[in-house]
Amino acid sequence: MAERTASSLQRGARPSQKSSGFYHFVTPKLPTPFIERPVIWTASQQSIEEVVAAVERLDEGASTKELRRRVREVTGLLVWLQQFEGESWQQRWRASGADTAGKQWSDPVLTQMIPGVPTMDRGAATGAAGRLILLDVVRPDYPWLYGTPSPTLYTRFTQVRDPEGFAAIIALCRNDERATMTDERSALIQLARMLMRNGGDLAAVTLTDCVEAYRAQTGFSSRLHSHWYTLLRRAGILSVDSPPSIHAASRRGQLTITEMVDGYDISYEPIRELFVDYLTERSAGLDYSTIGPLASKLILLFWRDIELHEPGVHSLHLSDRVARAWKQRLTEVRYGNRRRGEQRQDPYSILMAVRAFYADLSHWALEDPARWARWAAPSPVDSRDLAGMKKAAQHRRSRMHQRIRELAPLLPRLSDIAYARRVASAALLEAAQRVAPGEKFTVNGHALRRAVLSSDPALGGTGRPGVVYVTTAATDKDVGSGPKHHTAGRRNLTLEAERAFWAWASVEVFRHTGVRIEEMLEITHRSFVSYTLPTTGEVIPMLQITPSKTDKERLLVISPELAGVFAEIIAFVRDGHEQIPLLSRYDHAERLHSPPLPFLFQRRWGLVNISITHMRIKSLLDELVEVAGITNTDGTAAHFSPHDFRRIFATEAVSQGLPVHITAKILGHESLETTQTYVAVYDQDVIDRHRAFLARRRATRPSEEYREPTDSEWDEFLGHFAARTLELGTCGRAYGTGCQHEHACIRCPLLRPDPNQRTRLENIITSLRERFAEATERGWLGDVDGLTVSLAAAQQKLIQMQRTATNLGLPSFQAERTSRR
Repeated sequence: MAERTASSLQRGARPSQKSSGFYHFVTPKLPTPFIERPVIWTASQQSIEEVVAAVERLDEGASTKELRRRVREVTGLLVWLQQFEGESWQQRWRASGADTAGKQWSDPVLTQMIPGVPTMDRGAATGAAGRLILLDVVRPDYPWLYGTPSPTLYTRFTQVRDPEGFAAIIALCRNDERATMTDERSALIQLARMLMRNGGDLAAVTLTDCVEAYRAQTGFSSRLHSHWYTLLRRAGILSVDSPPSIHAASRRGQLTITEMVDGYDISYEPIRELFVDYLTERSAGLDYSTIGPLASKLILLFWRDIELHEPGVHSLHLSDRVARAWKQRLTEVRYGNRRRGEQRQDPYSILMAVRAFYADLSHWALEDPARWARWAAPSPVDSRDLAGMKKAAQHRRSRMHQRIRELAPLLPRLSDIAYARRVASAALLEAAQRVAPGEKFTVNGHALRRAVLSSDPALGGTGRPGVVYVTTAATDKDVGSGPKHHTAGRRNLTLEAERAFWAWASVEVFRHTGVRIEEMLEITHRSFVSYTLPTTGEVIPMLQITPSKTDKERLLVISPELAGVFAEIIAFVRDGHEQIPLLSRYDHAERLHSPPLPFLFQRRWGLVNISITHMRIKSLLDELVEVAGITNTDGTAAHFSPHDFRRIFATEAVSQGLPVHITAKILGHESLETTQTYVAVYDQDVIDRHRAFLARRRATRPSEEYREPTDSEWDEFLGHFAARTLELGTCGRAYGTGCQHEHACIRCPLLRPDPNQRTRLENIITSLRERFAEATERGWLGDVDGLTVSLAAAQQKLIQMQRTATNLGLPSFQAERTSRR
């Protein structure tokens, strides 16, 4: 005999949290498999006398009085179970409802009045159930195991059941220098629970067992501990091709078209089959992240909405009344958990999807009448319904441009504050690490005390090593670092430093590259390559961007500032090790896991490294803006989204003279129109200058202005780097422009200093100081003013050099364009 698991492998349907009436909607789901488990086995069919004898053997080391007490408790629980139907104790346990009763499962046992059976308290009932589990008489479901914690039971279980298997797991734990005793205990408890539920030994554990156990943890704090899965992989119990983590194993993968359509519960079967066929045809040219939203627009927001409001409609040929009512409902958000009841901001994308659906059916009906002709019908969406689409797009673009015009002037301040915050948090952490727990120290005039933690491994605790907390030295109260990083009057400096670092790194990579957030998070240590200029042999570091929306990879030139950022990211992630840890990153849009790669945007989480997610980046940006106190011109709080940096990058590139088609190539846009919508102009002067630039370009290539750049143009674009090499570094003037500062490079803000020329710059500063002293002494006031400006500029350049590093370990390559010459 077999039983279904109480907690299924699939999360199944997730209804809207605010659903009611016709708003109710269930997200697409996979079929729900179940694990076949026996409910009758030898130990579970023993008589009460046989179980009691087994208890006496199990506790033979206990005193006579204690042994009699334990026997009475086990007997009482078995007598209570006898009231329920079943051929085995397992069947009776299941029939009693104990698995799903939570902590109150033992209440009926405590109140039973059976002659000859003494009453018990809750602890006695739990102890009796534990002995039945140790003897494999019953196998509780996960809700009981997670809801009835008993560390003593789990420790005893590892000694009684499969001791050799658990000994091997313990050895793996203790060979990991980062694992603590808490990690070991948590892993053993979880593995013990799995054997209590499944029976057998550790060698028989399967991937399906792991997924079931993990998903059953929902609602319990133990879900945070997943080291047990890693140990099963290291022990060879799970195959080498199993998912890299339990999180990866438990995620829903890509749905098939049929599963996607069935999730919307279409009532009319022929229409259901039509959508399956249609989306299958369309899926050949679309990626998964596109086909899913298309299914939502066509099924949920179109046909399913009609079925809910117009029962009996079984044809795509809709009456005017039905079509008008549907379009009216479309103006309001009616499904999901967000913005319900609000006006829909972009109904035109849905209308266009429906119109394209009808157009495709009509076109396919001519090509394959037998398959599609029955579905050809007049579209309920005509040109009048789309009359406002262009105007809405213009309004949306205007709002976006105004937003960029407001945010762009704030970006330098955001960058400066991110850098200052990162340096300050790192210095504070370093200062705290230099003192012992309980000692006082002072940073920037603030007296602090390193907190003493009972879990600190340095003090014999079993907590995570390297985590530093502080309190105020005077009162040991919270020193006010912000609500996210202090608990019970303490500040977690380790977490503060990490968050400040990644906030700074995100801002710098965004503003220097203009990449999408998906592309930034997919940057690996293998993304760096070098390009050798064919004319001068100069090596230019470049960043290979993995496409997130198109199939075309692209290369970006790495400026010295960006090189310094990446060098610090690499050093931070390495954390003193030779290599960047390999990890598998989950793509939420495609619902796929990558192979193990050295991703740069990763962080430590417990014993493992995990990739940084979209939501964490957005949270870090919001936190940074809040800490910086940056506001818009009207006084409202500013908000930087990851895509805002991309639009600012495009705007600044074009406004500084970079041709639109070169900007499009750098941004990875397929269409120049897309790039032009990103560009927000600031004033008439910028417009006039850009038009003048285009006029000059058209004079030389009037018919080829907006096109893909030729090899010679691209070489010209790259070659301008060679023409701006200077004594102290590189000139940062825009492409196609000459020097506008009369070659006063030491003062020029466009000079990008080379850290390798630091000694030369220090010599220049020394010379300037000597000349300044002489000019002051002799009264050469005109020279004093000029030397003051030059000396300040030179010192600023020295600071830039200190913040810049260029050693990224770049592989060298010869560009394809060079090989085609």
